[in-house]
Amino acid sequence: MKTTDTLPDLQSTQPANLHIRFSAALTRGTTAGVAAGVIVLVPVLTLQLARGIGVIPEMQLAASSLIGMAAYGGTTGLILGTLLHFFVSVVPAIAYALVASRLPVVNRLAWLGGPLLGIIVFFFMGFVVLPHSAFITPPSVSPMPFMPALLIHMFGLGLPIALIVRRG
Repeated sequence: MKTTDTLPDLQSTQPANLHIRFSAALTRGTTAGVAAGVIVLVPVLTLQLARGIGVIPEMQLAASSLIGMAAYGGTTGLILGTLLHFFVSVVPAIAYALVASRLPVVNRLAWLGGPLLGIIVFFFMGFVVLPHSAFITPPSVSPMPFMPALLIHMFGLGLPIALIVRRG
C-alpha cells in the first residue's frame, strides 16, 4: 500500500525534474556550441588564410549550401554563412548536452566523447548534409583538405563542446 501511495508523488515530480534537466542541457549546449563555434574559427581561418582563401569566402562557402553561387555575391553570403557556422556548432552541442544529461558516463569520458562528436559532425555534414544541399565552390575557393578538416572538427569543435558541457 505504501508503494502506491508514494508512486503519485514520484510521477508528479518527474516532469519537473525532466524540465529542469532539459533546460540546463539546452543552456549548457548553447553556451558550448557558441564557444566551440568561436574556437573552431581560429584554426579554420588561419589555415584558409595560409592557403590564400580569405575570411569572407570561407563564410560564403558555408552559405553556398543553402543559396549556391549566390553566396559569393556579397555580404548576404557572409552573414548567412556565419549564422550557419554557429548553427552547425550549436545544434550538435545541444544534442551532446542532452545525451550527457541522461548518461553521466558521457561527461566522465569527455576527452573521448568530444573528438567522437567531432567525427560524427564531420561525416554527417560531408555525407548527408552537403550532398543534399546547393553546396558549390567557385574555382577561386577550395574547401579545406580532409585531414586538417577532420582534426579541426575533433579537437576544435567536439572536444571544446564536451569539456564545456562537462564543466557546466
